[in-house]
Amino acid sequence: MASRYWVVSLPVQNSASSLWSRLQESISKHAFDTPLYRFNIRNLLVGTLDSLRAISDDLVKSNSFIEGVSQKIRRQIEELDKVSGVVSSSLTVDWVPVDSYLTR
Repeated sequence: MASRYWVVSLPVQNSASSLWSRLQESISKHAFDTPLYRFNIRNLLVGTLDSLRAISDDLVKSNSFIEGVSQKIRRQIEELDKVSGVVSSSLTVDWVPVDSYLTR
């Protein structure tokens, strides 16, 4: 039979040690053979999670914008190549062919 684990996060009102003691007492009343393991997670600063969510949303928007601009630049270069007859492999960005640079 597979082991089952629960990961529980509880809000600390007074102190973490008193909460841990109450949790142990409560669990031992109902299941005396259930081992409890405590691991500490450092406290997050106020607003940390909100900041991470905002940054994540901004990253998605920025990624979409940059991808769109890159595709427009690529199409423009391809059109200029067709008009001027220049082979696209001769155009480079930091000594890398444009196609490779834009798709890496």
